[in-house]
Amino acid sequence: MKTLKEIANELGVSKQAVYKRYRGKLYKSVFPYMRVVDGTIYIWEQGESIIKRDFLNDNVSLGDAFDKLERLLERELKTINGQLTELINLVKNHAISASKPQKYKHQKKKTQLNKAKTSAPLERLINQK
Repeated sequence: MKTLKEIANELGVSKQAVYKRYRGKLYKSVFPYMRVVDGTIYIWEQGESIIKRDFLNDNVSLGDAFDKLERLLERELKTINGQLTELINLVKNHAISASKPQKYKHQKKKTQLNKAKTSAPLERLINQK
């Protein structure tokens, strides 16, 4: 026979966690295998195995949940990395195209019109600089 504290130490959980489990969902199945002596709860081997099995099942299901979550997060991370790569390439392409001088067909006509409108003395000042 073991106390709840001894079982908790073996499982690596708190005494309160074992007590809550024992008094909650496992009460009916563990009750035939327990005795209270001077206010201390003692559990026989059969009840101890029921409690341990329940905690181990929780750990297995938590492990499965963490594995699924990890796989989901890895997929999401790959997707986000792909999207970031695409965005970086787009920004680079826009930066390269923006740094190239733009040639407009009508640019030559505008400068010729502007020269025609300016006076000769003004044109000489512009050319001196």
